[in-house]
Amino acid sequence: MFTSVDSERKRIEHLPSKNVHESPVQNYSFINEIKSVIANQFQKIFSKNDEYTKLQITIFGITFIVAILVASLTAIIIGYTFGFSVLIGAISGIFYLRLLAKSIGKIGKESTRVSQLQLLVPVCLFIFASKLGSLEIFPAMIGFFIYKPCLIFYFSRS
Repeated sequence: MFTSVDSERKRIEHLPSKNVHESPVQNYSFINEIKSVIANQFQKIFSKNDEYTKLQITIFGITFIVAILVASLTAIIIGYTFGFSVLIGAISGIFYLRLLAKSIGKIGKESTRVSQLQLLVPVCLFIFASKLGSLEIFPAMIGFFIYKPCLIFYFSRS
């Protein structure tokens, strides 16, 4: 029932040829490599002088901030499942907007029309909201369309 420990056998042995301070736990080369790849991607995105890329980043940022505010307020006022559904809908709306912007960015370069791939996002959101018990359909759809008032706000301010 009880375990006994022999204190004579509790000693740490180090190999004489290895440096004690260089342990495999402290080898961060893989993590540093991933960090540098991510940093290069962010630098590539934010260093572009392309107006279209800057417009996309601005609209995504505004939409994300508004989505978090709306989801927080609805979670406090109405309920957590309602707020969570709004947040998931808003994130899928941002994803839809990103796919649409990517498709529009390819017009003239690689294609002659807008792709229909982004139309799967609201369909998948509706299916997941109807199947999962933790999501509600109506607030998820409200959250999905949060990007529209953000677009109206952005383009009406100029």
